[in-house]
Amino acid sequence: MIIKISDKSENDFISREKWRVFDDDGETQMASGGVSTRRSRFAGNYISTLTVGGLSTSPEFRRRGCVRKIFEEVFLLAPERGWTVSLLHPFSFSYYRQFGYEKIADHKVLEFPMKALDCFERCSELGRLNNEGRLRDALSVFEKFALNRNIMFERFDSGNYFLEPKKGEPSTFIWYDKQGKPASYITLGTENYFSVNRMISINLNVYEMAFTSPESLYSLFGFMRMYEGELDTVKIHNCAMSPEIDFMLKHYMDTKYTILPDIMGRILNVEKILGANSYPEEHGHFIVKVNDTLDFTKGVYEVEYSGGAADIKKIADTGKYDLCAPMPAFTQMLYGYESLNAQKAGYMQGVEMKTDAKDFFRAFPKRDNGLFEHF
Repeated sequence: MIIKISDKSENDFISREKWRVFDDDGETQMASGGVSTRRSRFAGNYISTLTVGGLSTSPEFRRRGCVRKIFEEVFLLAPERGWTVSLLHPFSFSYYRQFGYEKIADHKVLEFPMKALDCFERCSELGRLNNEGRLRDALSVFEKFALNRNIMFERFDSGNYFLEPKKGEPSTFIWYDKQGKPASYITLGTENYFSVNRMISINLNVYEMAFTSPESLYSLFGFMRMYEGELDTVKIHNCAMSPEIDFMLKHYMDTKYTILPDIMGRILNVEKILGANSYPEEHGHFIVKVNDTLDFTKGVYEVEYSGGAADIKKIADTGKYDLCAPMPAFTQMLYGYESLNAQKAGYMQGVEMKTDAKDFFRAFPKRDNGLFEHF
C-alpha cells in the first residue's frame, strides 16, 4: 500500500489534508480520509487536535487493512505535528476502539410541546445576526460559553458560522444584557410543510444555544415563545454540553429525551493533556500507568498538584501505581465523561485499580463535553 497526501488547505486556525491509500501500483485508489488540525477545548484550555473524518474504502478493497494503514501513518506524525488528542465521529464504536479511541461525548436532543415554555416570559429583545459587529459579538459569547465545556472547537471571524443564511436555512439571533453587552445567542429554524391550502407546522428546531448567565439563557427560552401559534413543538438539538438547559425546563413529563453516542477521542500526548488539566486547589498525588499501542504515549506518569497547578513527569515502571488503564479507558476518564471512583472505574475494560486513587478522580471530575459542529 502507498499513502499519498493531497488537497491541502491551511489558515491560521485549521489545516486540512486528504489522505489516500493506493495499491502497490500507485494508481489504483483503495481508500481515503480527511485529516485536519485544529484547536479544541479541554479543562478551560485549547489543545492541538487531530480530527479524522470521511474515512472510506472501496468495497473491493475492504478487509485489507487500508484504514489501519492510515491510522498507523497519521499517528506517527503526532509528535512532529504536536497533536495532543484526536477526535472522530465513529460509524462503529467497537471498530475505532482498536485504534485507541473511546466515547467522550453524546448527542442529546430535547423535544417538548410549545406549551411547556409557559413558565418563561416572552422575550422579543433579540437581534438577527446580519452584520459583522453582531458576528463578533456572537463569537465573544461562544468563547465564554465554550470556556469550560470540553471539546468545543475554536471559532473565528472568517468562519462565517452565523451571518445571514439563505432562505430556508437556520437563522441566529443575539441577546444583549441591560448593560448592552452580548450575553447569549440562539440558532434556529422552522420545519413545516404545505398541505392543500396551508402550512402545517412540525418543529421549531434549535441548533445552537450559547449563554453566559441564567438571565441570558432565560431570554432564549422566552424568544422561543415568539413562535407560539406558528409551531407546536420545540426540538433542541445537540445540547449534551449544556445541562443548564434541562435545569430550566419544568414540564419533564412532556419532554422527550434522546441520547445518542456521538464523539470518540484518543489521547496522543499524555504529558501535554495532563498539563492542560485544571487541577484542584488542595494537594493531591497519583501515579497512573497507561497501556497503549503507541510507544510515545504508553508508560507510567506521576502527577503531584496543589494550588491549581501540577508537576507532571514520566517515570520508570516499578509496578507502583494507583491505577492502570488502556488508552480508550484513560481517554474517557480524563475527559470526565462519567463521574467515577475506584469502584466504578473497576468495571471499565482493562482498568486495574491498586488504590482508591482519590486524588486522580478528584482531578478529573465529570465535565460537560460536546460539540455543535460535525466534522
